[in-house]
Amino acid sequence: MKIKRLALILYLVVFCFGNTYGSPVRVLFLGHESKLHNSNEFYPMLAEALGRDAIYFDYVTSVNQALDNKLYLNKFDALLLYANHPHLSSNQWKNLLSYVKSGKGFIPVHCASWCFSNVPAYDQLVGGRFKSHQGAVFSPRVVKRNHPAVQGIGKLEAWDETYFHERHNPKNRTVLMVRDPLPGDPHNHPEPWTWVRTEGKGRVFYTASGHDERVWEKAEFHQLIRQGILWAVGDQVRDRYEIFLASRAPLEYEKRDHIPNYEKRPEPLAYQLPLSPEESIKHTQVPVGFKLELFASEPDIVNPIYFQWDESGRLWVVETVDYPNELKNGRKGNDRIKICEDTDGDGKADKFTIFADGFNIPTSLTFARGGVILAHAPDLLFLQDTDGDDQADTREILFTGFGINDTHAGPSNLRYGLDNWIYGTVGYSGFKGEVNGEEHSFRSGTFRFKSDGSKLEFLHQYNNNTWGIGLNEQGDIFGSTANNNPSFFGGVPSRVHNGEKRMTAKMIASSPRFYPITPNIRQVDAFNAYTAGCGHAFATSSGFPKSWRNQRAFVCGPTGHLLGMYDVRPKGSGFESVNAYSLVASTDEWFSPIVAEVGPDGNLWIADWYNFIIQHNPTPNLNRGGYDAQRGPGNAHVNPNRDRQHGRIYRMVYEKNHAPMFSLENASRQKLVEALGHDNMFWRLTAQRLLVDRGYRKAVPALIKLLSQPAPKSLHALWALHGLGSLKQDLHANCLTSNDPALRRNAVRALSHDLKGQQMLHDGATLADKDLLVRLASFVKLASFPQDEGTRDIASLLMRVEQNAKDEWLRLPLESLGAVEANLVGYEKGPNLLPNPSFELIDGKLPKGWKVRTYSGNGAMEHTIETVGKSVKRGRSSLRISSEGGHDTSAYASVQIRSGVRYSLSAWIKTESVEGGGMGALLNVHELQQKAMTKGIRKTNDWQKVEIFFVSPSSRSVTINCLFGGWGRSKGKAWFDDISLNEMMPIYKEIEKAENRTVDLDLTIDAIPGLLFSKTSLRAKSGKWLKLTFNNTDNMPHNLVIIAPGTYDAVGQATDLMMAKPGAAARNYIPENAKVIAQTPMVLPGTKYDLIFQVPTQKGNYPFLCTFPGHWRLMKGQLIVQP
Repeated sequence: MKIKRLALILYLVVFCFGNTYGSPVRVLFLGHESKLHNSNEFYPMLAEALGRDAIYFDYVTSVNQALDNKLYLNKFDALLLYANHPHLSSNQWKNLLSYVKSGKGFIPVHCASWCFSNVPAYDQLVGGRFKSHQGAVFSPRVVKRNHPAVQGIGKLEAWDETYFHERHNPKNRTVLMVRDPLPGDPHNHPEPWTWVRTEGKGRVFYTASGHDERVWEKAEFHQLIRQGILWAVGDQVRDRYEIFLASRAPLEYEKRDHIPNYEKRPEPLAYQLPLSPEESIKHTQVPVGFKLELFASEPDIVNPIYFQWDESGRLWVVETVDYPNELKNGRKGNDRIKICEDTDGDGKADKFTIFADGFNIPTSLTFARGGVILAHAPDLLFLQDTDGDDQADTREILFTGFGINDTHAGPSNLRYGLDNWIYGTVGYSGFKGEVNGEEHSFRSGTFRFKSDGSKLEFLHQYNNNTWGIGLNEQGDIFGSTANNNPSFFGGVPSRVHNGEKRMTAKMIASSPRFYPITPNIRQVDAFNAYTAGCGHAFATSSGFPKSWRNQRAFVCGPTGHLLGMYDVRPKGSGFESVNAYSLVASTDEWFSPIVAEVGPDGNLWIADWYNFIIQHNPTPNLNRGGYDAQRGPGNAHVNPNRDRQHGRIYRMVYEKNHAPMFSLENASRQKLVEALGHDNMFWRLTAQRLLVDRGYRKAVPALIKLLSQPAPKSLHALWALHGLGSLKQDLHANCLTSNDPALRRNAVRALSHDLKGQQMLHDGATLADKDLLVRLASFVKLASFPQDEGTRDIASLLMRVEQNAKDEWLRLPLESLGAVEANLVGYEKGPNLLPNPSFELIDGKLPKGWKVRTYSGNGAMEHTIETVGKSVKRGRSSLRISSEGGHDTSAYASVQIRSGVRYSLSAWIKTESVEGGGMGALLNVHELQQKAMTKGIRKTNDWQKVEIFFVSPSSRSVTINCLFGGWGRSKGKAWFDDISLNEMMPIYKEIEKAENRTVDLDLTIDAIPGLLFSKTSLRAKSGKWLKLTFNNTDNMPHNLVIIAPGTYDAVGQATDLMMAKPGAAARNYIPENAKVIAQTPMVLPGTKYDLIFQVPTQKGNYPFLCTFPGHWRLMKGQLIVQP
């Protein structure tokens, strides 16, 4: 009978849907952005629990996104609501109601019965409305055991809110579970708890369970939701789903040795047998509206470690079967570069050509100068096909110096940048070598180099093995690294800091967590997070929803069998990166995406390493990993389960992407110029590269015309002209004052690092740009010029602008220039920011507001309140930390600090026999480590005061440690008292005020954005006393200087020469020989100065200008003196 039913279902599915394989159940999960009923945390629990059952969720937190578009909503089999959304528009209610009535499923959970109070009919759709609650541990009782939504459900016992409901709608409703009365209930009869009802052709499943993780983490709750969904979607969808489950190959396992158990599970995970590409897809989820399609797989492709496309749109794949441990003598091995072509247009590769082979663990490639640049540590190689047969004829070394001590820490992610440099990343194997006579030594970060190998520059220092780089459409640099760092922003290049170790990049991800749809993930460390984040490509084509364009980034998480997403948004002069969950996730434990890039068709292409063993190191041992393994030559653990027979390339096709076929093979210069406006950034960059590489100077007139077009077209024109050596000064100056901030930003970056570039920077208005990203680019450029006292003085003036001083990125280049706060007299301490700083308030054995954190140690240890008089510095109590065997431990309190603010951290410390490793007893800011650390006190000492001053690099919550040990283990006793964290408030020398006297005339003039005065002429009677109020409404310091007639050009040109003169800032950049009638000091943004002076007795036109270097050309006017 079961076989006959299955055959009938198969017939119906084929007849109705034309699909012999069925499909998964697709559920739209509508949550919200709130810590109460934290759907952001609970949705992933459900997705992981039901992922292997092929019940897939798309997650949104906006009612608009879920319910505005009925076509989008109708793509889902069911809507699950778990949120506190109070309001529903009439159109949204219409879409929701028609969705359910048409035969779809609706699963309101817990607080969903509170939602949408403005629509009374919503309560009737749900079947009732939340009224009130208490809280208790209880287990709902099943009253309809044979109903498929609750059949076989285990006992769901947990603490939960004890919901009471009102406005019940018994029509078409069946109560499945009840909550029996509890003490404090307003009535003594069972409360309906879980029910189902029908509405039109649709079904509603509601449960009141689910206040927090105490319920959501329960397997019984997962089972309840699973069965509720499968009932709510209806028979037809469920039959389609059962066909799908029956048609896909099951995951099969066998027990094997050499499966590392870093997670310390009771037993190591079993070894899953590999799936065919077609079957692997059936175990893989992509969002509704996308489809995963296979482009190439084994045996045609094996172990793809990187790929790129040429100007014909052909895919070039770097294969490495030697990775990770087969390091060969002479670096001649079994690896190769393969060209993959789809010659019949069916979306699959059918022609494979080996371009070059004999390599040994190559890691990346990109195109330049009519050839291929290959990362093949220790070398960067240039390969070229000179006779057109798609096989490399020449190989040369561009430069050498990459480390080979660890094969997963070498160079990777090569790509052509917007500025015509080649960008890449390197891990901790680093680079140490000479390029064109210049020595370089760096590791773990991003770098760039000229395509001919003539110049190399290290850009951004990351904190770990670096496998990802991404450039948005404006050329900003982002990246990802190992161990909890999936999204970095590279805000300030290393050259700015002149060799000093200061911040160049920062992890900007809101959360490093990733979200698998299977619990079977194996990780070395950073569990449940991006322990191996790689790639950071942006959605830069029509292959994605419009809201994703140039904002959503894709980061591979191979250890989680997924490809994650982050929404990257401007924040101050930098960016923030908000975790947007998974784009692709699989329950196939071999699925290991390591490359994701936007391809020539506009879709996202994914390289699947497809290997059960991903982990490189550390080498397993009995304590960490569960068995003793060997370390191989590539610093990876030797594992016989590593696979060298599989590999896949997928295309993730967006249903609304209708981009036509395109190619730039043998393209004319006219077509290349036109392609700079292509929708897909891949084709824009490729066209730019070909224009520059081929030296098409005849394209210059057409490129100049594009400079007036909106970005990104104008950006590619700018850099194409720059690459061709045809960006003339007048064109460049126009770009610096463009209305488009993206063009201004890139025009600043394109300035040369010489006196000419410096003058152009000052002539523009970008140092005061209202767009903070443009201003940051300008400060970086300022710090890239030869540094002297003049640039230091300019930086000091810019640092006086509060916005510059407080922004975590803007202040960095100014500090590197040696900026000092002009007119600073000193500091005074603000109030103490710490809670309970003298430990007078007690909570058990600890001071209230303080917690314990231990990093390592052995033996007995104690953190406690001390009240003995000699061990208390002030008040009634102190904090004592003691260790008998040696510990690195602390008591800490949390506090919020602000970016760019100077702080004092101090305390009184007493010690007794503090010995061993570590620094002893001290204070530090945990998140800033040794950058905000007092001296350590060891041995036996009476009370001593320790104090450190530091500047916070960013606004954030930090923890203040009373630290015992510190970078090692100490033993003995230490007492801490009177801890203090104070903001240091700057005290400035007051600007001398103008004399207070009666005047004949009051005038006002403003400095306004764009390096302009609000007025270009002022009129006054000769010999009269004038009060001129100068308001600075711009974003940088300005002054106003009135000079003698006929001297404007001479004075202005002289100010340009003062940029590098020592002491010029103290003179407000006013030349010594200037004939000054009256002048203001440099006036800071948001402030004003009253200039009182006697108008000259001689009539005439007296020029006025701002003498800050470069400003005089735009900030000018005249005082017209009348008789």
